[in-house]
Amino acid sequence: MQKTDFDIGNIIDRQPVRRITVVLLGLCFLAMLSDGYNLGAASLAAPGIVKYFGIHRSAVAPIFSAALLGMLVGALASGFLGDRFGRKRGIVLTTAIICLGSLGCAVSQGINALLMLRFLTGVGLGGLLPNVTALMSEFVPKRVRATFTAYAFMGITVGGALPGIFSSLLLNGNWRGLFLAGGLIPLAILPLLALMLPESLKFLVLRPGREAELRLWLYRLAPDIEVPVTARFVLNEPRQRFALASLFDGNLRVITPVLWVAYINIMLVNFFVNSWLALVLTDIGLSQRQAAGTASLYYVGGICGVLVIGRALDVVGPVMLAIYALLGCVITALIALPGSPASLTYLLVALVGLSILGAQVGMSAITGLLYPTAIRSKGAGFAHSIGRLGAIAGPLLGGVLISKQSSFLTLFLVPVIPLSIAAISFLAITWAWTGHLRGRGLAQIRQLQHK
Repeated sequence: MQKTDFDIGNIIDRQPVRRITVVLLGLCFLAMLSDGYNLGAASLAAPGIVKYFGIHRSAVAPIFSAALLGMLVGALASGFLGDRFGRKRGIVLTTAIICLGSLGCAVSQGINALLMLRFLTGVGLGGLLPNVTALMSEFVPKRVRATFTAYAFMGITVGGALPGIFSSLLLNGNWRGLFLAGGLIPLAILPLLALMLPESLKFLVLRPGREAELRLWLYRLAPDIEVPVTARFVLNEPRQRFALASLFDGNLRVITPVLWVAYINIMLVNFFVNSWLALVLTDIGLSQRQAAGTASLYYVGGICGVLVIGRALDVVGPVMLAIYALLGCVITALIALPGSPASLTYLLVALVGLSILGAQVGMSAITGLLYPTAIRSKGAGFAHSIGRLGAIAGPLLGGVLISKQSSFLTLFLVPVIPLSIAAISFLAITWAWTGHLRGRGLAQIRQLQHK
C-alpha cells in the first residue's frame, strides 16, 4: 500500500492560531514566570540575608553567581535532554528542579547550604529556557512564531516583578518567605505542565516509536486534516547528528559566534543591574520597602519592552534588538546622573528594564529560529550556556565595584560598554541572517537556510 507523505513543518505553518496554541503559550508563560520569579528573588532577599548571617554586602555576590553557574550547567545539559527525550519532558523536569531548589533555600541554615541550593535552582532555571525556546519554535506557525515566543518569555519579566511586589507589600524583607513563594509557584504549575503541555510535533517526527503521540497532538493542532493510517510523517529539514561543528554550518559560522557575544554582554548587564539594584537603592537613601518597590519597576518596564519586541521582530526584524541595546546605553547613562528626583529615578529604572529585558527576551526568541530542528535545543542551549559567562560575571563585577565603594555614577556607566558591544553584534546578526543591515521582518524572511 502506498504511503502518503505529510510534511509536519508545512502543516504547522498553515494552521491558524488554535486553542492548543493558546494553551501552549499560557503554559510556557507560567513556566517562565517561575523562572523569572526565582531570578529576581535573590536580589530582593539579599538585604535580609546580609542581616541574618551578619556578612558584608559584597559577600552576597557568590550567592547570586551560584545560581548563574548552575544556569550555565543546566542550559547545556538541558539541550541534550530536550533533543534526546523531548521538549516537554525537559520543561517538566527543570521546573521540578526549580521547585526543589527554591524550597530548600527557604529552610537553609547556612551560607554554604544556601550556595548549593541556589546552584541547584540555577540548574533548573538554565535548563528551562532552551526547551521552552525549542517547543515554541516548533509548535507555533512561522508567521506569529517570534511574537508568541516573546509573549511566552514575558513570563520571565512578570515573574521577576513579583518578588519586589511581595517584598514591599506582604513580606517586608522576609527573605525566607521570598524563597518559599519561589518554590510554591512551580509546584502549582507542575501538574498543568505534565497533563496539558503538548510535545513538539517536529521532535516526534524524528523519534520512531512515538507515532501515536504524534497523531494525538497533530489532531489537536489540525483537526480539519484527515490523516490516513497509511500516512508517513516527514520533516523537510536537514536531519543531522549533533556535532559542535554543525552550529557553524553555512551562515551560522558568522551568526553563532556573534550571537554568543551578544548573549554574554546582554546577560552581563541584566544580572549586573538586577542583582545589585535593591542594595544600591538603599545606599542612596531609599528604605528597604521603597527599594524593593522601585526594583520591581525594572521588570514592569521589561513587560512593556517584551510586548513591543515580539511584534516588532515579526514586522521590522532582528535589527530591533540593536535599537533596544542602544536605547539601554542612553538610559543607563542618564540614570547615572547625580541629583535626579525620585520620580525620574523610577521612570529610568523602568526604561532600563524595557531596553535590557526586552533585548534579552527578543534575543532568546530569535535563537529558536536560527537553528534547524535536529539541533535547535542544543543551539539554544549552547547560546544560553555561553551567555551565562556574562551572567556570572555581572554580579561579581558589581561586588568588586561595591567593595571598592564605587559611586552610583560609576555603577551605572559600566553597562554602557557591554550594551554597545551587544548593539554591534545584533547588527552583524541582522546582516548575516537577512542580507540587509536594516534587516527584514521575521514574518517576511523566506530565503533563509534554516527555519
